[in-house]
Amino acid sequence: MTLDPKTRLYRACEPSHPIGPDDPRYVNFDEVRGDNVVIELASTIQLADEATPECYLFPGHRGVGKTSELIRLRKLLEQATFHVVMFDVQDALDVNDLDFPDLIVYIAAEIQKQLKTAGIPGFSTTTTLLRGWWEDLLGLLGSEVSIKGADLDVGFGKLALELKNRPNARADLRAKIESRATSLLDAVNDLLVTATVALRKQKRAGLVILIDGLDKLVLRHLSNGTNTHDRLFHDRCEQMAALKAHVVYTVPISMIYSPRCASIEQTFGTFNKTVAMIRVRGENKAPVTPDTPGMQKLWELVQLRCKFAELDVGNAFDHENTCHYLCQMSGGHPRHLLMFLQSAIAKVTQLPITRTAAERAVRDYRNSLHREVPTDFLPMLMKFTDPQFDIPKDEIHQQMLFYLFVFEYMNDRQWYEVNPVLRELIAPARP
Repeated sequence: MTLDPKTRLYRACEPSHPIGPDDPRYVNFDEVRGDNVVIELASTIQLADEATPECYLFPGHRGVGKTSELIRLRKLLEQATFHVVMFDVQDALDVNDLDFPDLIVYIAAEIQKQLKTAGIPGFSTTTTLLRGWWEDLLGLLGSEVSIKGADLDVGFGKLALELKNRPNARADLRAKIESRATSLLDAVNDLLVTATVALRKQKRAGLVILIDGLDKLVLRHLSNGTNTHDRLFHDRCEQMAALKAHVVYTVPISMIYSPRCASIEQTFGTFNKTVAMIRVRGENKAPVTPDTPGMQKLWELVQLRCKFAELDVGNAFDHENTCHYLCQMSGGHPRHLLMFLQSAIAKVTQLPITRTAAERAVRDYRNSLHREVPTDFLPMLMKFTDPQFDIPKDEIHQQMLFYLFVFEYMNDRQWYEVNPVLRELIAPARP
């Protein structure tokens, strides 16, 4: 069926579909993020001693493009002859309630599945240690979950789904897995070491695991006074860093502003450069104008989406200023720009997108933020209406970063600014 231009453009702007460098819609934002984070991380992994695999954190705002950059990282590493296992925890786990037992089970499932699919000569995913752990767990669980009799090659995947789909039984399942967590980590590491040896016999550089989706782990307070982020990334960092392969974890940006970040870095290592927002301002707090490098890159993003939809960008908007308005209001957040585009497209009967539709799209998002921002945050958000070069390292400001009320940028050093859509909400609070 032939689609009309409006439908083609709407689908070309889908914000939930991450794209990699081989996609015609991909834009390289390195020069306007402030750092070549992916290139540096790929180089760091290649330089690391193969006998002592490294563990890295990959922080950034939700929706800033970390998954696309991980896809790019995978390509760079594969070009350097590494075998890369990449997966998103959201595919099988509940980010609203995720703990270490869930994660280690899913890591085991994906490593097993993807290494089996790779068909590495002389390598089998059914190791003695994994088999022993699996049979031990089945005996411990009895008949309480529906994995009895599941083959080892698919059993870990089924167990991960049980953890996701049975919230009422989750605590009991976790407790039983937790009682065998150390032996499971040993079994997974035995599998990783065996795979690495087999890869090196094939003249490959080694094994890298890219674990996406943990940056979306919901920030929730727990009864013991801690929160879900600290429970996983701080309390279990020793186990998370113990995998015997190079590992990259996406993490919430708020984690690197935690008072506990220094102790986390002692375990994970110091590579935690943020995938920063796209700088829409010029140098030295200059105002936002259409000719700044960041705005030009966002314009390129829109152009490529239009081209993918077989449209000229000039026919997609009533005036180029309408596009510039959406780029500016995104604050350099790629997913927000795509969300604004889709929302504005839906508000017109046919193209072009009008300024009125664009403003209504931004207003809809502003209204949703209005409902989300706690009242006591407003006075503190006022401080970020102008770019600031520092941010307090406390829980409230961690939440501001995590919930996208304040954006982090990079220009030789970090700087911070309020989400542009919030400006009108906090302006009335000014004295």
